[in-house]
Amino acid sequence: MGLFDFLKKTKITRRYDGTVSFELDNNAFSSSQEYLKWSLNNPVLFSIIALRSKMVSQMKITHIDSKGNVIENSDVLKLLKQPNYFQSQEDFFFQLAWFLSVNGNNYTYKKQPLSTQLPKSLYNLIPSEIDFDKVMNIDRFISEDKDFKEVGKKTINYTLDSQEYKLPLNTIIPFYDITNGLTCNSLLASPSRIKAIEKTLMNIDENLKSKNLNLKMSQKYLGVNKDNFNGVSSPLKAGDKEIIEKTLMSKSLLTTNGNIEVKHLIGDLKRLYLDEQFAQDAQTCLLAFGLNNDVLNYFAGGSSTFENQEKGEQRFIQNEIQSTSDNIVNSFASSLGLIDKGESLKATFDHLPIMQSLMLDKIAVLTELQNTIKIGLENGTMQSSEAIEMTKNLRIKLGL
Repeated sequence: MGLFDFLKKTKITRRYDGTVSFELDNNAFSSSQEYLKWSLNNPVLFSIIALRSKMVSQMKITHIDSKGNVIENSDVLKLLKQPNYFQSQEDFFFQLAWFLSVNGNNYTYKKQPLSTQLPKSLYNLIPSEIDFDKVMNIDRFISEDKDFKEVGKKTINYTLDSQEYKLPLNTIIPFYDITNGLTCNSLLASPSRIKAIEKTLMNIDENLKSKNLNLKMSQKYLGVNKDNFNGVSSPLKAGDKEIIEKTLMSKSLLTTNGNIEVKHLIGDLKRLYLDEQFAQDAQTCLLAFGLNNDVLNYFAGGSSTFENQEKGEQRFIQNEIQSTSDNIVNSFASSLGLIDKGESLKATFDHLPIMQSLMLDKIAVLTELQNTIKIGLENGTMQSSEAIEMTKNLRIKLGL
C-alpha cells in the first residue's frame, strides 16, 4: 500500500460552508487480502512470517493414548502426513501457520463422509475467500449439545476458483493466533497481529520507496554554467548543453574550457537516516511476533555470535513456536474426537539440530538426580519407591 492509497478508503465530506472533513474507515486496513499482500511483498513481514511458518512446519507429532503410550501406525498421523492430494505435512502446516500469522485465524475444512469417520482430506481455506455472513452473531450462551449442533449447522460461504460453496461450521476446524472472542461478534475470530503494526509496515514501505528514489537520483548530476559578465550568467547554447550532457553520460572525466560546475542531485544520502529508521520499524514488527534480537536483528548487521543466535532460536521455539504448535495439534485432537477418547496429539521440536544442546542439558539434569538418588539409597535416606517417583516426575517435567 502506497502513501496515498489510504485515500481510496477515506470518506471525504464537503459542507455547505465550503469546509472539508476527512474520515478514515477504521476497517480500511483490516483486510485479509491486504494483509496477505503485505506478507508477500513487505521484506520485514515476509521474513518474520516465513521463519515462523517454517519452524511450525518442522514439528514432530506424536499420537498418545489414554494411558500415555505412543500409538504406532496411527491413522490420524497418516492423515496429517498427507492431508490432501496437493500438500505434504510440511506444506500443509507451513500454509496453516502463514494464514494464522497474517489473518490471526486459520480455518481448515475437513472433507468427511461421515462424522464417525476420519476425514478423507484436509484443506486450509484462504482467509480472503471466506464470507462468514452472520455466523459470528451469537445472541445467547451456548451450553447444551443441541445448541452446539444448531451452531454447527450454520454455513459459511467459500469461493474456490469462482465457484461458491456453502460449508457447514461442523466441517471447519478453527485456529486462533491470539484468541477468539476478544471483541463483539468474534466467536470464531481472533485479531491479527498485523493490525497493531499497520502504520509501521506503511513506514517501511515508504522508507524503501524513498531510498530507491534517492539512489536513482544519486546517479544524476546538475551542471551549472558559472561564466558571467558583470554578475549576469551567460546562457548556454542548445548545442553546448547537448555536448555537455552526452559527455557526462559517456565519460568519467570531463575536460572543458567552459566554467562549468557539476554537482550530485543528492548531497548526502546517509544524512537521511533511512537505514536507521528501517531498523527501528523492523524491530517493532519483530517484537509483535515474539521474535528476539538474536534470531532476526536489523541493528546487529551480522555481528550476533553463533552462540547467541542458537540461544535466540531456542527461546523463540520454546516461548512462541511451541505454544502455537500445541494450540494447533490440540485443535486437531478436539475436532477429530481424540480428546473424547482420552487421547491426545503432542508436538515436539527436540529432533531439530538447534535443540540438541537443550536435550544434552536435560540429560545432564537427569543424570545429576540419579547420582543423588544413588547416594540416598546407599545411606538409607531414601526409599526405592521415592526414587522411582522422583525420577518419573523429573522425566515428565523435562519431557524425556
